[in-house]
Amino acid sequence: MQPIHQFWKNSVIYGIGSVLVRAISFFLLPLYTNAFTQSETGYIFLVFTFIAFAQIMYYHGMESSFLQYYKQDSLDKDSVGRTSLIMLLITSILFSGVIVQFADFISIHLFGLQQETWVIYCAGILFFDVFSSRIMTSLRIKEKAITFFIISIVNVLFTLLTSYFLVIYYGFGIDGILIGVLGGTIIRWVLLLPSSYVTLFRGTFSIIIARKLLRFGLPFFPAAFFYLVLEMSDRYLLFWILGPEAVGVYSIGYKIGSLGMFIIIAFNLGWQPFYIKIGNQENAADTFAKIGTKFLLIMISFWALIVFWTHVFMRIKLGSNYIIGEEFWASEQIVSIIFSAYIFYAGYIILMPSIYLFEKQNWSPVFRGTGALLNICLNLLFIRYWGLVGVAVATLISYMAMFLFIFVKSDKWMKIPYSWNIILRHFIITSIFIFVYSMMQKTVLFSLGFSIIYFILVVLIYGKKTILRNFKQF
Repeated sequence: MQPIHQFWKNSVIYGIGSVLVRAISFFLLPLYTNAFTQSETGYIFLVFTFIAFAQIMYYHGMESSFLQYYKQDSLDKDSVGRTSLIMLLITSILFSGVIVQFADFISIHLFGLQQETWVIYCAGILFFDVFSSRIMTSLRIKEKAITFFIISIVNVLFTLLTSYFLVIYYGFGIDGILIGVLGGTIIRWVLLLPSSYVTLFRGTFSIIIARKLLRFGLPFFPAAFFYLVLEMSDRYLLFWILGPEAVGVYSIGYKIGSLGMFIIIAFNLGWQPFYIKIGNQENAADTFAKIGTKFLLIMISFWALIVFWTHVFMRIKLGSNYIIGEEFWASEQIVSIIFSAYIFYAGYIILMPSIYLFEKQNWSPVFRGTGALLNICLNLLFIRYWGLVGVAVATLISYMAMFLFIFVKSDKWMKIPYSWNIILRHFIITSIFIFVYSMMQKTVLFSLGFSIIYFILVVLIYGKKTILRNFKQF
């Protein structure tokens, strides 16, 4: 099988499972917006924001270093696997213990409420999620696609059903959501116990390997931290300036716009192992260019699709309720802005081979730190004047800045001939369509007609044969 074709196949197989797990909160949107108030929804997303920030400490760059060294023939793969898993196990126990010990303090200072049970649930979620995620990575590397997919599906279904059941029938409120997520992570961990046992007792724990893993992975720690500051600090700034209600409305629009991030996650699951594997080949740069260009064109097209149908999606009836509660419809105005921000992040991702292959990972915190600092400054400037839209625009500008920074630097390390002229043209055309759409009366028929016209134009511009040829390569 050709490398490019295998790449797209792996991205789809593993991407679906991983995206489903990460999209649990998206699937719960009808529950959030109909069973909870704006304020309660805001607190839910603040809790999940805390979990995301805490995951950085738990992982401490171990995911990236494991992928890097597992594929090296000079090191025993079993020892790499055992060493990395033991390191994650130790840090997970340590950090979860600290979180439980200071649950009351964390609750008061992050949520403004004495809800230490929320924090304790978070500690449990983090422990089981991080530990099991490392085993899931091993399944992906070993190409155990069916096992990976089945476990992901079971995790998602258990979480969704438990959350709905506890909230709707037993009135557990926010606790019901967290118990559902915790239960899903425990179920995934139980299903992975056989693989965990094998990994823990095969090979040897090596101090030398541990040092290698830390040396490579730790530079990604600040990079991950800065990325999450860029990605999620706006929730806390909104909370402190405008209150939990604003967080609730904004988070719903952000979650829909972050469908772009799900596409990136699916892509990157195949992208990172792929460019590490073929990086030393003579035609690697040309291969990267073909894949990256197509990916950005797909992202831009999905941008149009999401924007054209968000209005309709929010107003789908589920019995007596809308799929997105009426008091959250104002969040529609930020969906397009957030998705466009992720297009620039996708541009950042396709330039990552230059960082990994030339061991420039020390630059990653600089790129992301620049975006994070800019995001905080712009949020403080925009929130009071433009509210939710201001926060979204700050996110867009920050991602643009981060992309431009790596664009300039990466070209000096590795020249990859991406078709930037084609990408820019497609972006401009799509932007015009989205702008025109935003000025029109939005109905199902109008969204359908506008979508058809857009894609007909895409076919006319790029040619039917070119599009079909590209998709056949997937």
